[in-house]
Amino acid sequence: MKRVTLLFALLATASVASEYVVGYGDTLSDISVHYYGTWEKWVDILEANPDLRGAEYLVPGMVLRIPDVTGVTSVSGSTRYVTEIPAGAVLIRSSEPILSRIQRESAGFISYSALNPLGYVLATNAEEEGIYRHLTALPGDLLELDFGADQGVEVGKVYHILRKCEEIEDPETGDKGHVIRVAGVCQVESITPSTSIAKVQHGYLLIAEGDCLVPYQAAGDIWIQNEPGVDRGLLWVLGFRDPDRNCAYTYDVIYLSAGSSQGITPGDVFTAYSASEQVEDANDQLVYTAEIPIADVVVLTAEARSCAALIVSTRTANLIELGDKLYLSRSQVD
Repeated sequence: MKRVTLLFALLATASVASEYVVGYGDTLSDISVHYYGTWEKWVDILEANPDLRGAEYLVPGMVLRIPDVTGVTSVSGSTRYVTEIPAGAVLIRSSEPILSRIQRESAGFISYSALNPLGYVLATNAEEEGIYRHLTALPGDLLELDFGADQGVEVGKVYHILRKCEEIEDPETGDKGHVIRVAGVCQVESITPSTSIAKVQHGYLLIAEGDCLVPYQAAGDIWIQNEPGVDRGLLWVLGFRDPDRNCAYTYDVIYLSAGSSQGITPGDVFTAYSASEQVEDANDQLVYTAEIPIADVVVLTAEARSCAALIVSTRTANLIELGDKLYLSRSQVD
């Protein structure tokens, strides 16, 4: 197998210049560019942090020692570090396990207007003859769709399968909408003038008759907001991707009450807070308790008036619930 050899110069005894708190999406290469103007010093940073097992083990909040290697231009008096990278290897970013393409494409959203789908699922398990073995479909099962060649369907076309779910209400405007969940992804295998047969490629919910279909859209990259942002006001938790949940855990997806029209973009980081409570103090006076930070979330997708966000870290034992409020974080790690 063809290999590419990279040589890096390391000082035998590098002093520590400063410390750096790792943010969401950071890589050693990014940090190297920030401090030294070149990605090549990432291995110096790795060497200066013996507790870090490898570049892919960065964790938000971790404190890194940044060695003083400014001005090093030769290998004189230094040790030599050799890394062999297989040709065509995929470099892993620390953010990929939690901000994966699947997470973004299956996030779902809140809609305040009627959906305009291409069509609907007519029947599940279309490969079965006679009585259907069950009324829902899983990956590998066939679906019959109520649109075909006359509507421009072609073999190989891929569609997202959506489901209109519970009603929600914006606590500030009173507007009512619905949670739209992604049930799965299917690909067309055969067509007639008015119908088509598609195989379920991915399933996030049990796919049922009446689920609607829209063109598949691949998720783009998310650039995490590491810098202080513009205050975009208060957001509220309106729902959860998991229909059976009444609270949310780390790596769950939640739906929030603001979107692109309020300046929200994928990669923005918010902190959720538990609501304050009114209690009596030692002088029998009514006071409000402090709002306690619960968790940090990263926006995955943004509609005009709502967004879907992934919970990426928890701060307390409390869980995010409906009605909790969020504020834009000034930085990713306090």
